[in-house]
Amino acid sequence: MKSDRDGLLTRRALLSTLSAIGFGLLATRPSMVFSDIGQGDTTVEPQPYFAHVKRLVKALRMAGEPLSLEDENQINQLSKTLDTGSIKKAEKILDRYTLIRTRLGERGVGKAVPGNAKRQLVEQGWRTFLVRVENPFGLQVGMTISSDSGVSEGELSQRTSISAETHYTVQHRLAEPTDIGKRWMGFKLFTKRPLTKILTGLGVEYLVLQVFSRDSGTRSSYLQAHTEVAPRISTWALKSGFQADFNCLPSRDVSLEIKDWDGVGCMAFLLIRDEQGRLYPAPAHRLEPDFDFQPQIYRADGETVRLPDGRYTIDTWRGPEYLRESHAFILDNPTRKPHFKARLQRWINAAELGWYPGDTHIHAAGCAHYEVPTMGVTPEAMIRHVRGEALVVGSVLTWAPGYYYQKEFFTGHVHHSENTLGHAEFQSANNTSLQPKATPHDRDSMVRYDIEVSGFPSSHSGHLVLLRLKEQDYPGTNNLADWPTWNLPILKWAKAQGAVVGYAHCGAGLVVESEQLPNYEIPPMDGMGANEYIVDLAHDAVDFMSGAELRPVTELNYWYHTLNCGFRGTMVGETDFPCLSDERVGTGRTYVGLRKKPIGDAGFSDWVDGIKRGRLYFGDGRSHFIDYQINNEHLGGDDVELVQPGYVTLKAKIAARLEEVPIAADDDNLTPKYGYWHLERARIGQTRQVALEIVVNGHSVATEEILADGSLRDFSMSIKIEESSWVALRILPSGHTHPIFVKVAKKPIRSSKRSAQWCLDCIDLLWKEKSHRIRPSEREA
Repeated sequence: MKSDRDGLLTRRALLSTLSAIGFGLLATRPSMVFSDIGQGDTTVEPQPYFAHVKRLVKALRMAGEPLSLEDENQINQLSKTLDTGSIKKAEKILDRYTLIRTRLGERGVGKAVPGNAKRQLVEQGWRTFLVRVENPFGLQVGMTISSDSGVSEGELSQRTSISAETHYTVQHRLAEPTDIGKRWMGFKLFTKRPLTKILTGLGVEYLVLQVFSRDSGTRSSYLQAHTEVAPRISTWALKSGFQADFNCLPSRDVSLEIKDWDGVGCMAFLLIRDEQGRLYPAPAHRLEPDFDFQPQIYRADGETVRLPDGRYTIDTWRGPEYLRESHAFILDNPTRKPHFKARLQRWINAAELGWYPGDTHIHAAGCAHYEVPTMGVTPEAMIRHVRGEALVVGSVLTWAPGYYYQKEFFTGHVHHSENTLGHAEFQSANNTSLQPKATPHDRDSMVRYDIEVSGFPSSHSGHLVLLRLKEQDYPGTNNLADWPTWNLPILKWAKAQGAVVGYAHCGAGLVVESEQLPNYEIPPMDGMGANEYIVDLAHDAVDFMSGAELRPVTELNYWYHTLNCGFRGTMVGETDFPCLSDERVGTGRTYVGLRKKPIGDAGFSDWVDGIKRGRLYFGDGRSHFIDYQINNEHLGGDDVELVQPGYVTLKAKIAARLEEVPIAADDDNLTPKYGYWHLERARIGQTRQVALEIVVNGHSVATEEILADGSLRDFSMSIKIEESSWVALRILPSGHTHPIFVKVAKKPIRSSKRSAQWCLDCIDLLWKEKSHRIRPSEREA
């Protein structure tokens, strides 16, 4: 081994030797490796060092906590001399802002020791520090800061939608309120430009660390720093960190005054960001009814949110029928009780026009929902989100994840939610200030628990949505594994008890390359969508398919072909929250036309009956087709009867709303992330026009451009009907009506032999794909 001038082993030689011997020696002799951290003896050239420091200074300004003007000026002067003495002086300045200093070994393990930053945090807020990294081996990897008292958010707060595989939060690892109470910290590395997400390999560089405190008062935490390539268990086994005490300054409750368009209190969507774009409350410390995988929260008139002093932007909204507005909010006067006031504005009120929005497919467990501590969330959380999106109906479907816990909420009735916290003990341990409040508009929304047959033995044939069940356990079964292995028996059982039934996310398994509607490519029939639908439709055992999530061509093609064969199944809009989309409930929605406002069990029953009879339109809620009729026969009513081919007159009131300036494709507002249904994609060029199409037997036969400025306009057009046909209106990819059926000379609709052959070919492929998954005892049926 080499030795330095004092006869001691150099750190580089020692690290190399330890690496060769194995990690076990490193674990037993950490002090041999990690001495002298931050003493300025790591080799680094002045020019790249000061180039990095300039980027660091800029990043601190962006993060909202810059160096003092005096320190920044001195850094600028030192950067002009470019010598080692200047580096040492700069290091002394930066050390005053440094919370953690670490030196990385060859395997990416680092020993963390304290910097000289003042350890002051703020309750329910963020403070910014530096992390000094000595990197003698030039590693180019990501870094992680961890503690026994917190959780790293990573980029959680910068994402509008995240998958179950990537989100990582407190509640995924905890099962008891006492455990949650210990997790009072949060960490987020600032990795926006001019910084990078990984180390550059420079001998000495700095990270910008943002630290969140849930609590006020004195708090203690054991801090560590390690790379993403270092084994986590080995890092903790080394005890390679230090204990740090923090003084956490208190924050304040901001009272919320949230009025709907009519001046009456309501529940609403709030998106709260500070000047640096950080979200409040911090996502990693959210528990129900606030979801960690969403940027927004939902709050009612009279409730509160806890914030530290600062400048904020608060977006208010209540779903696609409302105008989304941004409000500047400053919290800086300790003598005044903080108060935020918002008055929401609608651009349309479909319910007042007799068309009531609902989401037929939302979940309270699984996918982005956490499974511990509560195996998903409670009805009290779900109704808050349904109310906050101004949905009249929310169908909460129990499925395989969390099934045996969630099925407890099924009653066969509309859930009458109390204004309480589902798990107050967890919220108390998490230091929440939320006290739920009732509002006059609460009674406008309802939730009912039913079932999605997903994760069941028959799910390979497509996932079923069973609405208005009286009993939720299939006869003769003790657990999910006992249910039938194909769908028709389940559908017959559900319909026998008065349920309205259909297929979820219908396009899954039906993807083809064609962009034409209709098209005649045979889909693979290999997914979780409406694969078995045509079989069940022929047995009069299914009522609807669900869409407004995936490619419109994929979803609508199957529906169009079955309509061409004379079947009358409906299509509804759903979200499959928080699986296909975890953005919001109601991103896909169904508008059912009713003579009176649906309330309670009778109202829910009327609403789902409206689905069954086809008095509906569906989509993203940004385009509306009010009172669609042909020759005075209304949507969902009687057929139009013609003695012979001739002209019919279509009428409706049409409204759609685009922003005046097009939304960029990567804008957060252009959502859902995984879906394709959004009015912005219907925009014609740079105008505010969209195309309203008349669809006859699956083909667009006439188009009229309309101005999507939110105004409700009368629409009328005459078209010629040559044979018995179905006729619908659409604005793709935003909204679509159910058809009105026109009979010529009392003949049934049989508009396309090609559609019939397409359906037969799909059944042949369906049997090939699915039959081997059906129990031998069920195959004959």
